[in-house]
Amino acid sequence: MKLDWVFLRRMIVWYVGLTAIAIYLVSSYGEPEHLQSVVAGSLVSAVNFLLGFLAIEFAFEKSHTTFLKVILGGMVIRLFAMTGVVLVLIKIQHYDSLSLMLSLLGYYALNLTLEIAFLQKKVSLKN
Repeated sequence: MKLDWVFLRRMIVWYVGLTAIAIYLVSSYGEPEHLQSVVAGSLVSAVNFLLGFLAIEFAFEKSHTTFLKVILGGMVIRLFAMTGVVLVLIKIQHYDSLSLMLSLLGYYALNLTLEIAFLQKKVSLKN
């Protein structure tokens, strides 16, 4: 499996930039528990994105059926895993639920954009 390191570096720059802005805003206007929740949301989302990125890289050259099984099945597994992590963070670790969910929502939108751009780039290079 050959990884697209250029795209991965670009993703890291986006995450670091967005997280730096979020940390600045929350530390300036929010409470310390909000900052902790935003950082946790960014880390959970980054792991989710990396797993999705690896799934795309692994399955892209496979058959269409295998590709869909890996991508859609992986998405379901990742969503259930994220739900479990969020429940642990909120119920057991007592993170601020609103800050955590809003940060996850923002990063999820970024994840979708990056994954679609990545797939579009791979398809255009293949053709």
